[in-house]
Amino acid sequence: MDSLRSRVNATIARDLANTHGNIDLSYAYGLNTVFIDTSRSIGSILTTSGNFSTSVLGLPINFSFNYSTLRVPLGTNNFFRFSLDKDRLVEQQKQKIAGSLANIEKQQELLKGKQAELNGMMGYVELYLDALKRRAEREARKRKGTMQDKATGITDSLQTAKGQSISLDNPIDFQKEYDSVMRIYAQLSRLKNSYDSISAKLATSKDLMGSKFGQLKGTDVAGKAVGKVPFLQSLRTLDVGLTYPKTTALSGQNVPMKGLHIEIQHRNYYLSVATGLTLNNVMLSTNEVQNKLNYSQNVFNNFDFQQMKNNGWLTALKTGYGTVEGTHAFIGFNYLTNTRFLAPAGTTAAQPAYDPAASVELDLRYVPVFLKGSAFDLVYGKTSKNKHLDTTSGSGTFQSLFSAYPSNLLLGKYTQSVSKLRSEFTLTYRRLDAFANTTTFGTMQPNNERVEIKTTHRISRFLKVGLLYRKDATLRAISGMDKLHLNVVGANASGSYTSYLSYSLFFNYVHLSIQVPALPTAQQGHNYLFGFNLNSNYGAGSAKASSMLSYNDYLLTDSAKVDKYTQFGLMQTFMERTYSVSASYDYFFRRLDGLSTGTSVFGLMGKYALKKVKFGAGLKLASDFSGANSLGGHLEAQWAMNRFLDLGLRAERFVLGDFYRNYYRTQYEQFPYLITFQTRFKI
Repeated sequence: MDSLRSRVNATIARDLANTHGNIDLSYAYGLNTVFIDTSRSIGSILTTSGNFSTSVLGLPINFSFNYSTLRVPLGTNNFFRFSLDKDRLVEQQKQKIAGSLANIEKQQELLKGKQAELNGMMGYVELYLDALKRRAEREARKRKGTMQDKATGITDSLQTAKGQSISLDNPIDFQKEYDSVMRIYAQLSRLKNSYDSISAKLATSKDLMGSKFGQLKGTDVAGKAVGKVPFLQSLRTLDVGLTYPKTTALSGQNVPMKGLHIEIQHRNYYLSVATGLTLNNVMLSTNEVQNKLNYSQNVFNNFDFQQMKNNGWLTALKTGYGTVEGTHAFIGFNYLTNTRFLAPAGTTAAQPAYDPAASVELDLRYVPVFLKGSAFDLVYGKTSKNKHLDTTSGSGTFQSLFSAYPSNLLLGKYTQSVSKLRSEFTLTYRRLDAFANTTTFGTMQPNNERVEIKTTHRISRFLKVGLLYRKDATLRAISGMDKLHLNVVGANASGSYTSYLSYSLFFNYVHLSIQVPALPTAQQGHNYLFGFNLNSNYGAGSAKASSMLSYNDYLLTDSAKVDKYTQFGLMQTFMERTYSVSASYDYFFRRLDGLSTGTSVFGLMGKYALKKVKFGAGLKLASDFSGANSLGGHLEAQWAMNRFLDLGLRAERFVLGDFYRNYYRTQYEQFPYLITFQTRFKI
């Protein structure tokens, strides 16, 4: 017991000694540019955050937290998180395996030396036996005809004869000597067999370790060669606090929650358990374009946006036979204690005080051996009644779950990789019944039928292409809700030429048909997203230089209006060892309901670094060239006091030039500043 306690104490001490990370503490006062909230647009913000890498009894763990007095109403800004550091765990196993390989190779070298020495001894004994046999034959011929047995001796024994010539001058008992030497030879033979067996075992162990080391070099290392402890071998995910589990195979999205997520793959048996308070990671920032693209309901993500609020406790279980990436048969069950979600557009039903929801799911995947690179997925699910859309009285949660109630979910997907073409093709069909309660997943909107085709092609290093076609349609008309038909066509390309030039571009087009219940005919429309980015890194004398160009053009329709946004940007940067200088130009254009506005923003920034202090400054000028101008900029300094403490200060005056220029106009004119003090403690 004392020995175990001492080993545990030594492990804890070693874990604490190897802990490293940082804690940030900052205070800011000024204009709120984080999210849209006119009630808290100017004020004080205290924020503390931390990130640590440590171990618990040798198991590598990451710990992070964040707390801010600027509590984003719908965001996950205040959190803590313990999570298994799989990368560090794999690296530890690599080191252990590398040490084991080195030890095996050392043992093999020692064994080779012993085998060489043994082979020499066996060769000498074989020579001795042969000489003894020939001497006995000569003596037998000389004494033929006599009946007396004479004992003869040998002048040298086996131990003194090594390295000397063999002599049989003295008479000996040949049979007795022969039997004695044969017993020695038999012992040497058994020893040789033992050496050969050990050599084979070492070779097998080396091959096994090499195989495990090769597995650890791959991208998917979950459950592969992570030590002798079965639990560690099986563990894929371990999160406590903020976590992002995947709650359904019907969608590729992950769901934020505060709770526990553990995922285990033990050989061909799989188990995933996630339970916690659901969160909405929708944080409406002061950038209108990002709000529309990522969070708001619009024609590009009309059936896949999240609508969660806090106070729903979600438990998601999935288990079965097989691996996630390979052939498997899983069954899942989700239960949400309270579906306090935003009501869909057009509905007026009061939100019930307590409204649990449940779902079951059968997740099947087949990866055939005879068709290389292919995979077939079939997912069927059933949910409880959706009381937000179906307000008629009826059965309860589990009664509607296990009934003929129209809340079925279906997904079929075929994926094919063609290595010779360096391409991948995916065909997907998804159907969500009109009254399916998808709140148990936290993603997807019901009453949807989708057909999607996606392809990716790696033509060369300079050209990678992706193509997309998707057709979305509302399944049935529901009172108060719009009926949609969307046809999406998209393409993207990216690539690089050596280290000097890289680019990316995308284009997505949507033809939409919206039938509003109050209108006699359907509305037709065309929306698109287009973007292009170019980056070049090169040398300019003794300095490093970087040139960037970006262009984005969006036409977006949401449930209320149609907006057009255009952005064009240029940036040139020169970097030396102690300083850097950047110049930029951005143009922002917006047209809303026939009203067009455009603003140009010119910027000049620089940084200078001393041994422990870094300074930075910048100027910005925003102008619409019709009299509306604003001048801004920033000053900043960072001081590395010692290896444990950094201090920072930043003061900024904003300009009315970006897409957020329409927010907080009154507050901006009152106090267009933000002053921030920051402290970093390093361990």
